[in-house]
Amino acid sequence: MNLERLGSITSELSTSLLKSIVVPQRSLRAWFARHRSSNPRNKNARPDGRPERELDVSTAEFPAGPVILMGGTPVPDEAVVAAVHLSGGRSARLAVVPAAAGGDAAEAAAVAARAFTRFGMKHVEPVLLDSREKAADPEWVARLREYDAIVLCGDSPARGLHVLQATAAAAALRDHVKAGRLLVGIDAGAAILGSRLFPHEAEDGITVGLGIVPALLIDPGFSGAQRFSRLVRAMSAPEAAAMMGVGLDAQTGVLIADGEAKVLGEARVTVLDPWERGTPSEDRPGGLKVHLLTDGYRLDFRTRRAFPPERPEPNGK
Repeated sequence: MNLERLGSITSELSTSLLKSIVVPQRSLRAWFARHRSSNPRNKNARPDGRPERELDVSTAEFPAGPVILMGGTPVPDEAVVAAVHLSGGRSARLAVVPAAAGGDAAEAAAVAARAFTRFGMKHVEPVLLDSREKAADPEWVARLREYDAIVLCGDSPARGLHVLQATAAAAALRDHVKAGRLLVGIDAGAAILGSRLFPHEAEDGITVGLGIVPALLIDPGFSGAQRFSRLVRAMSAPEAAAMMGVGLDAQTGVLIADGEAKVLGEARVTVLDPWERGTPSEDRPGGLKVHLLTDGYRLDFRTRRAFPPERPEPNGK
């Protein structure tokens, strides 16, 4: 089977219906073995040496606070409106943190901030936490704790991890969502929030993320057969057997709350689930289940099932 062709097929499917595709693994096992990255970053241990949490999306402990992940610019209006509401309204204080900016951090923060100020938010403030020194500084970390909502943005996952991984600022972000407050990730800011990520856009190798949204590999800016094939290869690795891979197109986001993801936006979210984790047999083929989800569709991580949008009640009922 040609995975490049399979990726093209998925892009042609209806954007108004939920579809599931099963990719058989038996015939692809040798192919995966040839193409799977040998990058030493594919480890089960955290950088600080602590044992990794169980990477099972159906049993993982998701944060109490809502998390919104956006695939990149242009950001979806539906996700921004949801963020305004969940942060506490237009008078809430929102910090824009360009920790994953590969270039001008101030400009990256300004671009992200405009997505919220144009919807009437009055207190959107850049917090230029763009170095490990700042991420370890108690004064900078204390600033993060003052806000009702935090937005992580930027275009470089590798940079975001360098700045935040195993720092006091990362611990503050975890405390933020544990307290029930909103955390938003845009582009690379979304990628680093998962348990695993691709640190470099053109490479297969995966590494350990912040794990704030556990048991997920998040790939923003997701489109085309090449990105689909890369995510398939990553989710076929043994350590990913109980995880899910989430590909976020631009103009699309997901709201994660109460162990469930809801799609927000005009484009599509691609979710890969290694739904058969046992050894394939003639009557029980192994494979990857692929969900193509559009605006309003929901995915329950505990049951690993997807659901269509809820229909409004007819008038008078």
